Amino acid sequence: MRTTSEEALAFLERHRLPPTPQNYTLAYIAVDEPTSRIGLAVKAIAEDGVRMRQEEADEIVALYAGDSIRHSGSNGDGERRRLEAQAERLGALTATAAAQSQEFVADLDSEAQQLDSQAARTVQIVARMIERSKQAEDNFRSALREIEALRQELATARGDAERDALTGLPNRRRVERQLEELASAGRKRTVGLCDIDSFKRVNDRFGHTVGDRVLKMVASSLATSCAPHLVGRWGGEEFIVVMDGGNAAACTALLDQARADLASRRFKLRETDEPLGVISFSAGVAEADGDASNTPGALHRADAAMYAAKQAGRNQVMLG
Repeated sequence: MRTTSEEALAFLERHRLPPTPQNYTLAYIAVDEPTSRIGLAVKAIAEDGVRMRQEEADEIVALYAGDSIRHSGSNGDGERRRLEAQAERLGALTATAAAQSQEFVADLDSEAQQLDSQAARTVQIVARMIERSKQAEDNFRSALREIEALRQELATARGDAERDALTGLPNRRRVERQLEELASAGRKRTVGLCDIDSFKRVNDRFGHTVGDRVLKMVASSLATSCAPHLVGRWGGEEFIVVMDGGNAAACTALLDQARADLASRRFKLRETDEPLGVISFSAGVAEADGDASNTPGALHRADAAMYAAKQAGRNQVMLG
């Protein structure tokens, strides 16, 4: 299986673009993150085997190079983004240098074959140059492998930064990125906000350790009932479900079944076997279309519907 670096070089060859650092970075992002802004822009041009022209590649870079093409989160992970960008630049420069070194070795080798047999001294000099150039090429390839490993470590760190430590669910940052990706792709999206009913009473009566267990159990139940849709922890005792597509009725029915699944479970204290009683949630559902500016409105409507469900007696789902 080819590495991402090799796929990026193949992309450049397929589109007959020179392996400059800028072109290599464009190709790397298009291959590695096809749902990023650069990836989507490349796809729009290169669908159905259409070859991208250099001026089109330059236009994409000019439009998005300074933008959040990696769907960055909060300012807290600015250092990670800086390292990612640095790894990409190093990868681009190293790949270009490796390609140039390989080409130089081939030229030297060709010239050596054509030298007159009497020019032994010259042949020896060229042979040493070839050997050193091959060593440089090997070093470049080794550096590329190290850079690729660094990129993998950064990707893992990003995954950890987008996961809630307590429940293991995607956190708010990851959910917001998913909503942004759907909006960028022109997709409708439906959100369902869920809040555990009377959670403060659980904490006050049994303590925060039991409260944490309840959060984990609700997270697990929601993730199972709502699969394959994205379920995340929105904050505190609130969870969110994101559906790809504008189908509020389907999301409402899904969450109502998830609510019934959770309410039917009987939770007990580990230490005493004392029943915790019914654990339920109230939820609100809303949908958004168009660009990302419409997402906050949908979240606000879902939140208002969730509050209305609380006011109406809890343990129910309402459409906003």
